[in-house]
Amino acid sequence: MKYSFFILTALAFLISAIPIIHYPFGWFETFFHELSHGMAALVTGGSVHRIELNIDGSGLCTTSGGMEFLILLAGYTGSALWGSLIYLSVSLGKARYSKQISAILTLVVLLVALLWARDLITIAILFIMTAIFAMAYRYGSRNLTRLFIEFIALYVVLNAIRSPLYLLDGRDIGDGAALSQMTHIPEIFWVVAWCLIACGCLYFLFKKTIIFRK
Repeated sequence: MKYSFFILTALAFLISAIPIIHYPFGWFETFFHELSHGMAALVTGGSVHRIELNIDGSGLCTTSGGMEFLILLAGYTGSALWGSLIYLSVSLGKARYSKQISAILTLVVLLVALLWARDLITIAILFIMTAIFAMAYRYGSRNLTRLFIEFIALYVVLNAIRSPLYLLDGRDIGDGAALSQMTHIPEIFWVVAWCLIACGCLYFLFKKTIIFRK
């Protein structure tokens, strides 16, 4: 579909504004956010102890060791990059690789559940996510699976734009506050940086889609 990028982006924006209904879709962005923290810890020599996801879309990745600066920076940055990578992997290949990408995502979520899920709510959420990707792989047509994966990817990127804004709540907690304490750079700087990175990713996807589908 030539205009699927605009339709899916508008749909993702609409759903994200609906109270409670947006919770299950927010799990995907939170998953990639916390996974990015964990990957940054592992890459810099640290360890991941557990990943938690909550019904309301919040989450936590508990790590030790590694480079704390990169671990803190990775969450919002990583979710925007994950969403972009997933979108491009199915969009530029049209429907050709949609089934394979869905299968890979199924295995990634399942692996995270096996390695780092420790509480029943997180296990239940990851089970639902695994089932969704597995059903897309098993029962969806290639075109339908592609549209579904693109929608999830765009939702993740859009949420990566919006989520950092919640840090500006005056409570002085979260990744931005921790980076501010570490670097003495105001929290607003990190919030704006994360939003700009995610906006840049969305614009990049827009440009790539328009060029590729002319």
